[in-house]
Amino acid sequence: MINCRKRNSVLNNPDNDIKQKLDAYLAENFIEVASASTLIKVTSLAGSVKIPCAAIGCVGAFGLTGNLAGKLFDKLKKDADETFSEMLTRLVAESGEKNSAIYNRAQIDRQLFSRIKNNKYYQPSKDTAVALALALKLDFVKAKNFLAAAGYALTNSSKRDMIIAFFLENKIFDTMLLNDCLYEYEQPVLFGR
Repeated sequence: MINCRKRNSVLNNPDNDIKQKLDAYLAENFIEVASASTLIKVTSLAGSVKIPCAAIGCVGAFGLTGNLAGKLFDKLKKDADETFSEMLTRLVAESGEKNSAIYNRAQIDRQLFSRIKNNKYYQPSKDTAVALALALKLDFVKAKNFLAAAGYALTNSSKRDMIIAFFLENKIFDTMLLNDCLYEYEQPVLFGR
């Protein structure tokens, strides 16, 4: 278990600009409360579009209600060619790294990694999917598709998700530093460690 308070000195070091960049990123992207005029970005493999929250029936800042939610889900499900397990297997092969390098960097055990790869329909936790995206060093777009294959998304209404998105967009693949930042912003760390 890492001592976040001790490691946070890295974040508070004036020579380290990650905290300042993260503060600016959150100020620009984090949405605390959705209103009827808030634009929600709906993204699929075909592209993305911004739609007024009132037009699609938002619930707070988190989701969709009614028929549109079902239609969007059906379209995203139809667009998905690979399961999470299949995508993980392909991405590991493309990386040229051994399985052990990936699951060690993701800080998950061999048994869980094996379960995910051997069960085509395995549903990982969001933390596991994020940790694997970081371990695979996926760019932001690939990471979003990877998370979507597991049934997850990074939302602007969650500070935790925005911190994770910041790390992916800036190609910072250090899970310990991510946990330090999550702790610093009083968000749950990956795997609750």
